Amino acid sequence: MAGSREGGLSEGKGTFAVPLYVPLLLAMKFELISSPDEELVADLWRRLHEVGLARLARADMQETAFYAGLLKEGDTLIAAFMAYIFFRGCNLQYLYVDEKHRSAGLGTQMLERVEELARQHRCTVIFGYSFGFQAPAFYTRLAYSEFGRIHDYPEGYDCIFLKKDLK
Repeated sequence: MAGSREGGLSEGKGTFAVPLYVPLLLAMKFELISSPDEELVADLWRRLHEVGLARLARADMQETAFYAGLLKEGDTLIAAFMAYIFFRGCNLQYLYVDEKHRSAGLGTQMLERVEELARQHRCTVIFGYSFGFQAPAFYTRLAYSEFGRIHDYPEGYDCIFLKKDLK
C-alpha cells in the first residue's frame, strides 16, 4: 500500500501509513497515529513551544506546565480539570463534574482552583471552549466572555470559545 498511488489507509499497530507524494521528499514517510502515547504528545508540544518561543524572543513566556486537578470521594472521581499553561496563558482543556454532584458548587470551586493556578504562574488569561449543550452560561456567570463561535458544531449546537482576563 505504501508504494501505491491509489491512496487509502492501511492499519497496523495503531498507526496508519498514508502515501504522501512530494517530489523532492520521496525518502520521507508519513504516519498517522491513532491515540498517540503521552511521550509523543509531550515531544510534539515541546517542539511547537520551542518554535513559538524563538519567534516571541521573550524570556517571561518560557514557562510551561500541564495540570490535572482531581476531586475524589474514595476512589470515585467526582470532578476534574485539565489545564495547559504556556505563553503566560492558561488553556482550560476541560472541566468535569459528575452528573450526581452538579449544582452543588463543585464546578465553581474547581474553576477557582484553575484561576488560582493560573495566577500563580503569572498568566494573563484563561481560555477554553464549551459546547452549547454543555455549560457556556456557567462560564459567563463567572466573568468569562465569548470571543469566538463555530456555528452548528456539532450539528444543532455551537462551539463557544470563552476567556477570562486575569490582568
